[in-house]
Amino acid sequence: MSLQAYRRTLLLAMLITGAAAPPAAAQEAAQEGAPCAMLTAHKVKFSAGDASRVVFVTATDVNQNAVLITGCVRTADGYAQEWQTSGFIGKNGFAPEGTLREGRLQSPTGSFSATEALGLADPGTKLVYHLVNPRSRWGGPGSPSYNNYLEGGSEADENLWYWANQGTYAQATVINYNRLPDSPPVPGYDYAIFFGAGNRVSAGCVSTNLQTATQVAKTLVPGDRFIMGVDHDVFGPPPTSAAPPPTTAATPEVTSGAATVTQRPSASPPSAPASEAKGGPARDTTGFDYLPLGILLVAGGSTALAVYFRLRRQGRETRL
Repeated sequence: MSLQAYRRTLLLAMLITGAAAPPAAAQEAAQEGAPCAMLTAHKVKFSAGDASRVVFVTATDVNQNAVLITGCVRTADGYAQEWQTSGFIGKNGFAPEGTLREGRLQSPTGSFSATEALGLADPGTKLVYHLVNPRSRWGGPGSPSYNNYLEGGSEADENLWYWANQGTYAQATVINYNRLPDSPPVPGYDYAIFFGAGNRVSAGCVSTNLQTATQVAKTLVPGDRFIMGVDHDVFGPPPTSAAPPPTTAATPEVTSGAATVTQRPSASPPSAPASEAKGGPARDTTGFDYLPLGILLVAGGSTALAVYFRLRRQGRETRL
């Protein structure tokens, strides 16, 4: 049983039995699943720069490919949550920062800017938008346009037109991993890392529902960022050399976005073969932690168990 699962179970048992939760534990539980609040509190290890919007993509375990996706907008007081939903990343989870290589079916860890998007119809974005057509490709191994959009190309380049019509790249925002303006592209360090649709395990992209993929492409502006990785790699005191995220700026209106979900995916889907594109097929998954159920049953009896299943079914805005 993980430490996080133990804490959630303990706090739930306290709520059911009427026991008072320690203030520190209650505060930590309230922050869990709230990346925007952590960013405001300067408890994110990666810099958001001067981004007006930040999209967090986080997992609880390095091998987990089911992720929590959270959209944050900058306000006068820091960052506020606009929306939260679920999705998937590379089949083999997150690669530790700086270790991603081609063929490993992983997604990168770090903070990456957004400057470009692509798809079948411009949603009204301020990013550079590539309207995908039959000649659209993304530069792959050996390409002089490695990790960049091009038309024509070779068999080694990713066929954007095919995958757009499969739904994966119907709308997609480019995550500037291993490419300018964040860093010069290095062949072999992987390419074509997008935030797209399809809602399935991929070869490295972030994949969620089309509504969210469209909203992200539409609302992000050049300089906004994606912050990605396992919780323990993302959250915590930033390095002393890193500038804290800005806390004052023009206040964008916080509007309702993609459908809010109330619980992080609890388990990675069973292994599924990833396709040649970064957005490959996936399987849905659900799972139960029977040890916490046993503890709840002892601590609070059948009432505790009933509340536990009710919370699982209805969801919560933050995880216990």
